Amino acid sequence: MAQNSDFDNCFFEDRQDAYQQLLEVLPIKVMQHEQWILIALSVGAVEITQKLAERYGFDFDLLFSEPIVAPNNEECQLAMVSETNDIVIEEKLVESFGISLDYIYDQGALLFHDKIAKYQHRYRKGLGITDLRDRNVLLIDQGCETGFNAMCALKSVINMHVRKVSLATPVIPEDLYSKLDKKVDKIYSVHQIRDFIEVAYYYRDLKDPNPAEIAEMLEASNHFLPNKKGE
Repeated sequence: MAQNSDFDNCFFEDRQDAYQQLLEVLPIKVMQHEQWILIALSVGAVEITQKLAERYGFDFDLLFSEPIVAPNNEECQLAMVSETNDIVIEEKLVESFGISLDYIYDQGALLFHDKIAKYQHRYRKGLGITDLRDRNVLLIDQGCETGFNAMCALKSVINMHVRKVSLATPVIPEDLYSKLDKKVDKIYSVHQIRDFIEVAYYYRDLKDPNPAEIAEMLEASNHFLPNKKGE
């Protein structure tokens, strides 16, 4: 569980508060008219995404991804792989460490089988992500920090031939906002931070998601797209 005792720098009490504040910047009527699909980019984003879906009638899904880290240094992230096998690489970092692309792609395949496939079974009963072709998509996370996750998700959904894609996040670094704003149709954020620390710093209480509770929440939702596969 992440807790911030420096209350003066907390923008959000918890995910519920972040959700409420995010509502103020989202174009809900446009989203409803264009029938946007919501995509949670992390398990931590499911609560925000599910609340938005249930309140306004949006369908939603998750997009799973995992970081690829440097050999013998788990703190150094080199790339990100998604469940659609799309990979985003920090090329300058990879080159400076003399790491081969074979290592990156081998690690991506390993992470898919060891972790991502397990997420698919836990939360989607083994199904892959919903077909998003020609859909208007809103990517949602509880916060953006390095941009790896958002960039990888963006690459994935573009390769799925979506019509439009936007990003919603309660908090994001200013420089990352400028970078991503050139790649998506629109970014909806509550706070853009110049000297960004980490996502948890801007929440008073950011509890680690309980996998069993998240799975139950998804299974009970009529708006979770994998539940509609058999309809």
